Amino acid sequence: MSLVKKSLIGGVARVFSLPKLSIPLILTLGLTLGAVLSVVAISSTLLYQPLQGVKNEAQLQTFELNFKPSKVLSISYWNMRRLASFQETFSDLGEWAGISPSEQEITVDNVTYPTTLYNASDNILDVLGTNLILGENTTKAAPEKYVWISESLWQYVFSGAKSALGKQLEVNSQSYIIAGIVEDVMSVTSNDLILPQQIWFITNLKATLSEPADVGQIRNDLGYLVNKSVSGAITLPSQTQTEQWLLDYVKNNINSDNLEETLNFMDSMNKVVRTAPYRSNLLGDTEDLIVALFFAVCGLLFMATLNLLNLFIAHYQSRTKEFAIQISLGASLFKVRALVFLENLPSFLLAAIVGLLVAGWAIKSLPLIAGDSMPMIDDIGINMLTVLMSLLIIIILNILFSALSLVDINKHAIADNLNSSGKGIQAQSNQWLSKVLMVSQLSIASVLLTASIMVALQSYQSVYRDVGYKLGNSYSVELSISDEEWREQLTADTDNYHNSEMNRLLTDIAAVIENKVANSEVIVNSSAPLSNEIRLSGYRSEENGGKRITYQMKPLSAQYFSAYEIPLLAGANLTQAQIDNDESRIIIDENMAKALFPDLAYQEIIGKTVALNREEGAVQPIINGISGNTISRTGITEALSFPAIYSHRINSALINFAVMMPAGQTVTTAMLEDELMRQFPRLGNLSVRSLEEVWDEQTLEQRLSMSIVVIMTLLTLFLAAIGVAGLTQMTTNQRKYELAVRMATGAKQMKLIGFILKDALWMLVIGLGLGFVISVFVYQTLEQQLEILPSFNWLAMSGLDISLIVIVILSVITPAWRVISTDPMQALREE
Repeated sequence: MSLVKKSLIGGVARVFSLPKLSIPLILTLGLTLGAVLSVVAISSTLLYQPLQGVKNEAQLQTFELNFKPSKVLSISYWNMRRLASFQETFSDLGEWAGISPSEQEITVDNVTYPTTLYNASDNILDVLGTNLILGENTTKAAPEKYVWISESLWQYVFSGAKSALGKQLEVNSQSYIIAGIVEDVMSVTSNDLILPQQIWFITNLKATLSEPADVGQIRNDLGYLVNKSVSGAITLPSQTQTEQWLLDYVKNNINSDNLEETLNFMDSMNKVVRTAPYRSNLLGDTEDLIVALFFAVCGLLFMATLNLLNLFIAHYQSRTKEFAIQISLGASLFKVRALVFLENLPSFLLAAIVGLLVAGWAIKSLPLIAGDSMPMIDDIGINMLTVLMSLLIIIILNILFSALSLVDINKHAIADNLNSSGKGIQAQSNQWLSKVLMVSQLSIASVLLTASIMVALQSYQSVYRDVGYKLGNSYSVELSISDEEWREQLTADTDNYHNSEMNRLLTDIAAVIENKVANSEVIVNSSAPLSNEIRLSGYRSEENGGKRITYQMKPLSAQYFSAYEIPLLAGANLTQAQIDNDESRIIIDENMAKALFPDLAYQEIIGKTVALNREEGAVQPIINGISGNTISRTGITEALSFPAIYSHRINSALINFAVMMPAGQTVTTAMLEDELMRQFPRLGNLSVRSLEEVWDEQTLEQRLSMSIVVIMTLLTLFLAAIGVAGLTQMTTNQRKYELAVRMATGAKQMKLIGFILKDALWMLVIGLGLGFVISVFVYQTLEQQLEILPSFNWLAMSGLDISLIVIVILSVITPAWRVISTDPMQALREE
């Protein structure tokens, strides 16, 4: 039998005969390799796979104009009307389009289907490069009564029949004619899952130019514009050019009475213009996350490699005499290393298989881990690149292990190895490589743990921040108005909201809810304190030297503060009688009180008026109470701490209700849908969610980040502990004869522990010291490059170093004690 074949067969047998070596290799390398392959599979899909439905990617850029009332809140100024005006001004830079996705249920032949709704400009197919499969193009004149559907929806609902053209489907009780079939477009920026079943509502941009501009409303209708360049790369409008367009747009589309106030509001807001390639906009923060994860998993793989390398060095040092005999019989050092490579190959291949299985499981778990936040998630999978990468990694590692494991073999020391009786052979071996590897491992662990602990701390603070109220067993009930004309009619009467049609509608719906759901109580005919909806307004405070204040409007009812346990710091809440009488009274929070009257005590502020309405003769609201600060949105790195005004006079086109239920009872869509749709047929898209579900949704990204970081932190600590323990086990075993002699001559066990700790101390000091310096430098450098990294926290860093020191010391003592506690005479006989 040839040596090659013998080595391969021996390697297969060793998987079972030497589990102390094969199992750590297969599991440790397999698990960390699985993490690397998962990131490779994700990045290869997100960064390089063609975008489904977007064939003009190379010509596309996105353009954002965002108003930033705070560091973490960004609101897009774009809508279709503004897009049409911007297209007129900058048509020489290419073609501009807009698209905005949302969730929408449709009805065909009395059957309801969930879909993704695209509101898009009429030139969207040409800009994206999306194929029109059948029917009329989206440039069709007067597209308001028509709808386009995706190929998947066409196949699913109409079985691909051409007769689907001209048929009708219902959206929010409104009928639309199917004008065309387009290919599925899955690559659009969205916070929700993009379904292949899609419908398209098209807006004629030229026609919108004749519509009212509504320049002061900022509603995030379009997150960005899409520009298709005519030829090659172009420079999109700068910040200065965009702000000049905005100024002209406002001046040309608002009456002179409101011009100054609107311009002052615009000037007070921080505006940000941002351009990006289409794919970068689609990926968003996921792009930075992929980079961070790639470095993290490579660090883990490197740590695992160092651990296993130490293990291999210890194993092959015990076979020094065997290799010396082979070399003395004429084998070259290269041939010996080649045989070691073949001997290890079966274990490395099994590690690659385990890595691919782990990566496949991790990718299958992505929808559960990442929710709907990751784009193109359905396209991610194990591909040929991932398989080739796994084979490449294990071959490189096997070559590295084969070379370094035999680094102590010296042709000039062959006679010494052959003539030795065996005592102290291991002690004669050079341990410098193992110790250098351990110092490197401790340094890498310190670097990885630094980033992990900072991100974990930030995520924890974001998720479990005090929001200023108790959620209770509260539910949010939301509906939408399907009839656009009715919507405008409902929101038209802003001066007399108490007697308006909108207020009567909300009162009637609240009565239906309380009647249909036993023991329910509608706390307020508006959004709950925890909500995705934020209403911001601007106010120039005459009481505080004309200071401009951006504040948040929040709803108010007689039981609002008591139901959610929001403290009142001064004054009192409005009674139901005051609300029924439509008294002009408000509640402000601490932030608003300090912004309006920084020099007054809270009790002195009660009874003062706030000039929110500048019109002549307007009745100004009286401050009836001051509440504690609350946070409407959580799960973000910095709290949205806008000053707040609570009022019972909030007129909004959104129909929301905050419903409180007794503990253990629930509200569901099925309880309300039939009755509400029967009494209010012009309403649709009923949604019922508990505030716990809203909290889960808002904190999902941060909880995901925290979970990943905690897992990586534990894995890093585990690898560091295993590495230190393995090296200690190896060195104490190599010095077992020496330690046995010392014990036999009267040395105490604690003295021997100190003796071993002293030997390990320099590795600890150099490894953690070097790791500390590199961690601070690398982290502060990456912090400037990656927005997702939080600020450096010295207290967290100190706690991390103390934890590492404790873990390293325990990892040294535990295996050392196991060797020292054996009978010294038995150890001498074994040696």
